[in-house]
Amino acid sequence: MEHSWMERFDVSIYNAVSTEQLRGLRDRMHFELRPSLFDDVIVWNTSVNAAHDRLIAGTIALAEQTLRLEGFGVPPVPYAFLVVGSAGRMEQTLWSDQDNALVYAQPPEHLAEQASVYFRMLSERVHGWLQSAGYPPCPGNVLCTNTLWRQPLSGWTNMLEQWLDDPEWENVRYLLMIADLRCLYGSAELAGELRSAFRSMLAERPAMLEHMLQNTLFHKITIGVLGNIITERYGEDAGAFDVKYGAYIPLVNGIRLLTLAAGLTETSTLERLNRLDAEGAYPSAEIGRWREAFTVALELRSLAQHDKEGHLYTTRGMLDPEALSKSNKRRLKQCLRTGIELQQTVRKTVERIVERVPRKRGGSA
Repeated sequence: MEHSWMERFDVSIYNAVSTEQLRGLRDRMHFELRPSLFDDVIVWNTSVNAAHDRLIAGTIALAEQTLRLEGFGVPPVPYAFLVVGSAGRMEQTLWSDQDNALVYAQPPEHLAEQASVYFRMLSERVHGWLQSAGYPPCPGNVLCTNTLWRQPLSGWTNMLEQWLDDPEWENVRYLLMIADLRCLYGSAELAGELRSAFRSMLAERPAMLEHMLQNTLFHKITIGVLGNIITERYGEDAGAFDVKYGAYIPLVNGIRLLTLAAGLTETSTLERLNRLDAEGAYPSAEIGRWREAFTVALELRSLAQHDKEGHLYTTRGMLDPEALSKSNKRRLKQCLRTGIELQQTVRKTVERIVERVPRKRGGSA
């Protein structure tokens, strides 16, 4: 992607005054970026996510401006608009949905209700306008419009404590999403406080890694014992390979848990790998294989079948193995074999850590 295109894109976002213009900018992203996928997948991924960041940040700024012009004033306290999931890791495709949240500074008592109302209205505007621009809402309702994901900092820290003290499946899933949290707009300091609180709480509960391991290994690498690619057997995707949940997500999840187990703070998968390598946590050759497997999964995920449902860009993450070149099919199989090795390393790493955790009477951690 040419630098001049991004500069023009930035200017267009800055001058946007309507949802129609935002929608046009999203369409322009696809037109400009789709053809350059095969040049260099890492460079392409960086460009796609930079464009997403700019468009979403522009939407938030427009929502702030609109609320001010409508007489609702400015944000009553500092806040941070947060992204999680692939957006938090800066690994969105052109068809990614919304995964976001909002944290705001603890308001004085006399501003508590005003802050609650303001950030509800802001969130509703941003959510609605992002939908208008083609971003589907998260099917799991991980959205700033959900009060669970829009709270003052004290509410967030209390909720983290509750999730950590009650490690049922959904709570652990949410905690792993927090590990990917990134500030996209607003107060980076507030986002940093939230991330720091999460890391401190987790460090005090190393046994939580065992619960995180179960969640992390839930999605299995889909390759058969004979090295064959396992495809969907039934339904409209019969014969297709689920590249998102059969390759990409298991790799991302495994690398994330190794990073958490090492007490590191990076959020993007490539940054996590680089930091694990720099720390000497695992042999460089092994990390190199993980990096190559992740790069392949990132590339093939971007080739998955996609649709345009009305004005929304969507994908189910499916890939037709028969449409792949022989080279890409070989790369995919090697990616999957490496993914199995990674998951074995993750299991061994966490089990070693948990074995050292003192047990309470009765055998519970």
